[in-house]
Order: sequence, then structure tokens, then C-alpha cells
Amino acid sequence: MTTIPTIVTSSAAGFQPAFKPVITQDRHACALASIAIIASTTLADVFAKAEELGMPATGPYNQVLDGDFLAALLAKFGWTATVWKECTKVSTLPDLSIAMVDYDADWEVGRHVVVHRAKASHDAKMVTYAIDPTAEKPALHVRTDLEALAPTWYIGVHPMGKAPATSAKK
Repeated sequence: MTTIPTIVTSSAAGFQPAFKPVITQDRHACALASIAIIASTTLADVFAKAEELGMPATGPYNQVLDGDFLAALLAKFGWTATVWKECTKVSTLPDLSIAMVDYDADWEVGRHVVVHRAKASHDAKMVTYAIDPTAEKPALHVRTDLEALAPTWYIGVHPMGKAPATSAKK
């Protein structure tokens, strides 16, 4: 059964993300890598399921990777997605989302990252972090400086059959 982790393993020195990073060098595949992260599967598995849904075998993919397609692809892995919503503050993001960063309004494109919020195991403070599948430096694959990433849009993600988490501050 799919669930959103509510606790991340942590110590005073830092934390371990609850989701395993999936990294891609293909600048058009960050949305697919984000789904692989959430589904705890391989990028190859996500590509195969995306091609079953009609995505071309070679990129660019952005012409088919709209919100409806991402929702259908997430459903193949037991997850439900909301529609794209505008993000004005990181604190308004749900506990699990695919967020758009480096957004270009003229082209209506950006990079996709996974944002997760959970309690830290060592002190019960909330940790909000992003897993960036296309970060140039390995040190930036998992990051907590979300204001620097400046998410502008997001799709909330929750397990099928469950209501979305509502712990985000308004």
C-alpha cells in the first residue's frame, strides 16, 4: 500500500530523505524522474508506463506531459494527483507534491522537483525538502533551501483512496 512518509530519519547533523533520489541527465525527463521518486521505482519503469499511455519513445516529452498525463501516470503507481495550482509560498505546499521551479511564463516550462514535508525523528520538527532530479551538483539533489528554488506551480500527490494531507499552513 502506498503511503506518504510522515517521519524522516534525522539527527542533529541532518536528515535522510524518505524518498530515494532518481537523477536524470535528460532535461526533458525531470517530471518522469519525479514520478519515479514518488513511486519508489526506476526511471526506466516510469518511461515504459508513460509510453503505454502514449508518450513518444524519444524526447522532447513536454508536449504530452501535462497535468492530466502526469495524473494518469501517477495512477499507474497507486497515487492520485491534483490539478496544477499556483504556489506563492513554500509553506502552502501540501505534504507531498511535484513542484515547478525555474518557471518561464513565456514558454510555460520549468523543472520538476519532488517536495516532501515530514517530522524529523530526532526532535519532531517539520522538515521540508526537495529532491531535484536534474540538479547539476550532487550536493543539490536533496535540498532544504526551497525559497531559493522558488516553486511557482505544483501538483499535490497522495495515495489512491486517501484524502490529501492538510497540514500545510495557509
